[in-house]
Amino acid sequence: MKLQTIFSLLTIATGLLGGSFTHPASAHSLSSQQTSPVLIATAYTDLTLPTLRQGDRGRDVQLLQRILQDNGFLGAAGVRLGNPRGAIVDGIFGAVTASAVRDLQQRYGIPVTGRVNPTTWEVLDMHENPYRSPLPWKQQNIKQPQATGDFS
Repeated sequence: MKLQTIFSLLTIATGLLGGSFTHPASAHSLSSQQTSPVLIATAYTDLTLPTLRQGDRGRDVQLLQRILQDNGFLGAAGVRLGNPRGAIVDGIFGAVTASAVRDLQQRYGIPVTGRVNPTTWEVLDMHENPYRSPLPWKQQNIKQPQATGDFS
């Protein structure tokens, strides 16, 4: 295994555990107070993705609705609930979006809750996101420690 790969895996694993790891080659250039956003996008967990439920609003809901719309779940739920034109992407997690999420959950055999938790995001990403729309990954600011050695 290449050394670069090992450092990448250490960085990811340490970040998931709530700590920090700095690649030795870059550690000497970081100040003790420097913070940088780190994208923890290696696991589908509550730490990395928001849980969405009926009543939520915003960009994360819009993203969810777009993925559901692109794959026919949102439109079908809209028609079933009385809107002959289907449903629109409006950023409001209402009854139609909840119904579409339940349909997706039932189709893939995961717990049917109507909420979008990490398990549902994983199914959406792996099976229903062919254009690889970015999921609403959470960023965490991790303070980088100051290096004490010479890595030149």
